Amino acid sequence: MAHRKLVLIDSSAPPRLIAIASSCCLQNTYTNAEKLLTAAEELARTGECDVNEIYAVARELESHVTSFAARVDQRRRRLDLAAKFYSHRDEVGALSGQELATWVEELRQEVQNEEAVDCVEGAQRALEECQRQRDHSLHECSAAIAHGQALLQELRSVGLHNAVMDTTGSVGAVETSLDRLNKQREELDQLWSTRKLKLDLCLRLRLFERDALEVSSQLEIWAEELQHTELSHEVPAAEQHLQLHNDSVTHMHNTVFQVMQQGQELAQAVESSGLTLMADSQYSASTRIQVLLEFLHEREMDVEELAELKRVKLEQCVQLCQFNNDSNQVISWIRNGESMLMASFSIPTSLQDAEQLKKEHEQFQVAIEKTHSSAIQVKQRAEQLINNNHYEPQSIRDMAEDVTQRWQQLVTCAEERHKLVTASSNFYKTAEQVCSVLDSLEREYRRDEDWCGMDKLLAEQSSTGGPGFTLPPAVADRIAQLINKHQEQKEAFLKACTLARRTAETFLKYSQRSLQLYSFQGESTQRSAHARVKTILDKLLSQENKVLDNWTHRKKRLDQCQQYVLFERSAQQALDWIQDTGELYLSTHTSVGRTRDETEKLLSEHNEFKGTAKETRDRVKLLIQLADSLVEKSHAHAGSIKQWVAAVDKTYKDFSIRMDKYRSQLESSLGIQDTKQDLSIDRNSDPLLEAKVKEAAAAKDLKGLNEEKRRSARRKEFIMAELLQTERTYVKDLEICARIFLDEMRNSAAVPPTIRGREDVIFGNIEEILAFHRDIFLRELEKYETMPEDVGHCFVTWASKFDMYVKYCKNKPESNSLLVQHGGAFFEDLQKRHRVEHPISAYLIKPVQRITKYQLLLKDLQSCCQEGQGEIKDGLEVMLNVPKKANDAMHLSLLEGCDKNLDSLGEVILQDTFHVWDPKQIIRKGRERHIFLFELYLLFSKEVKDSNGKAKYIYKNKLMTSELGVTEHIEGDECKLAVWTGRAPISDYRIVLKASNLETKQMWVKKLREVIQETYFSSALPLSLPKSPAKTKAPSHRSSRDMEDSTSLDESVENLDRNSLASFGSGNTTDSDKVGH
Repeated sequence: MAHRKLVLIDSSAPPRLIAIASSCCLQNTYTNAEKLLTAAEELARTGECDVNEIYAVARELESHVTSFAARVDQRRRRLDLAAKFYSHRDEVGALSGQELATWVEELRQEVQNEEAVDCVEGAQRALEECQRQRDHSLHECSAAIAHGQALLQELRSVGLHNAVMDTTGSVGAVETSLDRLNKQREELDQLWSTRKLKLDLCLRLRLFERDALEVSSQLEIWAEELQHTELSHEVPAAEQHLQLHNDSVTHMHNTVFQVMQQGQELAQAVESSGLTLMADSQYSASTRIQVLLEFLHEREMDVEELAELKRVKLEQCVQLCQFNNDSNQVISWIRNGESMLMASFSIPTSLQDAEQLKKEHEQFQVAIEKTHSSAIQVKQRAEQLINNNHYEPQSIRDMAEDVTQRWQQLVTCAEERHKLVTASSNFYKTAEQVCSVLDSLEREYRRDEDWCGMDKLLAEQSSTGGPGFTLPPAVADRIAQLINKHQEQKEAFLKACTLARRTAETFLKYSQRSLQLYSFQGESTQRSAHARVKTILDKLLSQENKVLDNWTHRKKRLDQCQQYVLFERSAQQALDWIQDTGELYLSTHTSVGRTRDETEKLLSEHNEFKGTAKETRDRVKLLIQLADSLVEKSHAHAGSIKQWVAAVDKTYKDFSIRMDKYRSQLESSLGIQDTKQDLSIDRNSDPLLEAKVKEAAAAKDLKGLNEEKRRSARRKEFIMAELLQTERTYVKDLEICARIFLDEMRNSAAVPPTIRGREDVIFGNIEEILAFHRDIFLRELEKYETMPEDVGHCFVTWASKFDMYVKYCKNKPESNSLLVQHGGAFFEDLQKRHRVEHPISAYLIKPVQRITKYQLLLKDLQSCCQEGQGEIKDGLEVMLNVPKKANDAMHLSLLEGCDKNLDSLGEVILQDTFHVWDPKQIIRKGRERHIFLFELYLLFSKEVKDSNGKAKYIYKNKLMTSELGVTEHIEGDECKLAVWTGRAPISDYRIVLKASNLETKQMWVKKLREVIQETYFSSALPLSLPKSPAKTKAPSHRSSRDMEDSTSLDESVENLDRNSLASFGSGNTTDSDKVGH
């Protein structure tokens, strides 16, 4: 047993050999014990020995054998553990020998080597081999250490806790081996970790290089693709291309970002590792990584620039598609608006039709508000795209221009429709109201009234045989007021008739323009409307003439009442003087005196009193003569006048006889022989006696006309006489020109070939002018012979007819040229043969001179008329506008190249030459331009001259008045103004105009503002949206006589109180000074 124990703890003996030897001994022991137990069993069975004793010994032996077997198992387990530990230790120990030292040194050299594997696959293989070797070596070390720790634990479990108990040194030997194994394991782990780190960095470097090269190649492909852009004309496709491009760019950015992030992380890892790693023989890994990162960044920037260019172009493509869609949508809406206007077009033939058309047009206005806003947005969007350097500026500009032109066309149509609606409504409404008022006035004027109250006194006067009563003093004032009111009524209803005719002219003008605008072929509709208007105007003229005749008759009655009142007052004054002063004198002078001196004194007093009495004598004489004249003229109050004059005559004769008798007594007393009757009455007629009576009466009791007004009245009559006389002469001159020169040219065979058949050029429309003046205007003027203050109404009534002079004046230059060049001899021969006083040129200039003559006569008449100032002023304006219209027409005829029909531009309001600064010009230099202001457009043209020196105007551009704004004051020059379009007068969008003088500038500013305010869309659909189209501005005087009259029409006519003539007169007169006759 001692020998086996020594063998067990002999650490130098191989544990496997010890285990084999122990196993052999143990097997012999177990065999011997088995034999002994078998022998004991036999002995007990044979009975040779004590059975109990034998079994007791046998049990004791079996117990010892079992205990021995258990200890043998424990030892076998320790030996197995020892065998495993020492076998692994021997394996690691084998590595710890020369081979391990060599391998560790090689491992250190590899770790210190700076060169890297030159490819990804090699780096992966080296890393895998390193990992395999590292795992194997570290696994062996870990296994040996685990067995040693298990063995050490087993030894300690049997009580070998320290060196004292461990007499064999087994525990110490195991611990020493474990310490050595742990140190070797840590060294190997450090070396393998470093090796693995280096190989890992090498692999990452090669992967980064590979990825960087792949991304670089992909960037080149992307760059090539980005240079080819596919553009679509549909919004979905364009948006899809843009989305695909954005996705591709995002993918590119992500890919490059990942690779660059990979490189940056690798660079940080290399730097933080402290290892020196070479990418190749020249560059370190850090340098290679930085170079690749910079290269990738540059390539990315290049591709990103290309991608941004393509993105911008694709976005612009989407914007262009959207812009085209929006533009097409607006154009579609505009077409719908045009269709609505076309479908609802009609010329009203009654007020009901006009109101219905007005209602429909208001609905149309609401319907196109969105279109208006969208059209503005399209224009602004186009400007924004062009300003942002869109790749298709011309296409955008063309589309925006198309929308603008179509919108302008719609605005023009809507403007014309609005004017037609307003004009028709105003005309029918005005005509109805004016005709109603004329009916009321006609009934009123037909009534016979006794304004002075004489009819009530006739019975009493006849019963007394003389004037029993005198009229109250208030009667005279009342009659004067009635005369003033009557005069005001005339001016008012004449003005109302003028307004009705102007609205008719405006209505017909816009009807014709609307038909032209729509190229409407409904002539029956046009004829129906024209016939309806003509019927209404004929009725109006007939009623006007009737009312004017009745007014004149009533005026005559009022004048007669006033004459009677003045006559009665003068008669009463004469009677009062005789009865008071005369009778007092005669009653106090009855004696002839007691002495000669006293008689001479009485005669002297008598002669002095007689001088005073002569004034009464003259008044009585005038009264008697006036009475005879008034009675002879069938005066309305002839009976009362006879009674008054009889009473005055009788009383004065009695007074005169008594005066003569007393004078005779005094003269007889003094011995003087004189039969002269100084106070007798001579009843010879005096042609001015009525005026003298009026002056005599007014000298004491009335504020009559002063000398200046009397001169004005005489001058007024003179001017009216001159107007009529010159009109008759004018008609005769026109008849001579037509009968002799024109008829001869048509019928004579001696007409030169160069002018044959060209009488319409030489004579123009002179026959039309003759027919108007001979058949209409002369007769109309004669109606105002006794009312010169109202003759202006005649010119206003027939104002439209004077447009024929515009045509004549426009033709006059060509007529003169043809006459001078080819017709002189022929017409001179006609003049001599027919003994005509003047040459043909003198007759052809007559119409032009006549317009000027009308102007002069009306100006003279205006200066001496207090009544009728408004009508004379309007008539003068009609005449002043004739040459202006002719001048405008001649200038307009020189305009060439306009992109619209001139008739669709509206009527010419003004035209003049300006210096113009346009901000859109590259060189902002003032250019001379001839500008036309129409109702609908402001048109710019350039004056040029052809080879013959003849001027003409070349169209440049135009602006819609509905979109215009005007700035009156420009700093630095009082003659400058500016027009602009848009939301505000921004300097970049305004055109500066410089007029020739301040007066011209102010006139243009005024007219521009009038036109802008009168333009429907400037108020109905402004940029801020929306506003009612109702107009609130006051009417202004304009040559065209268009919408401003219609605007003020309702105010002028609706104020007429049909039941109150006083309100009719006072509400519609514009004169401030009304004087009765």
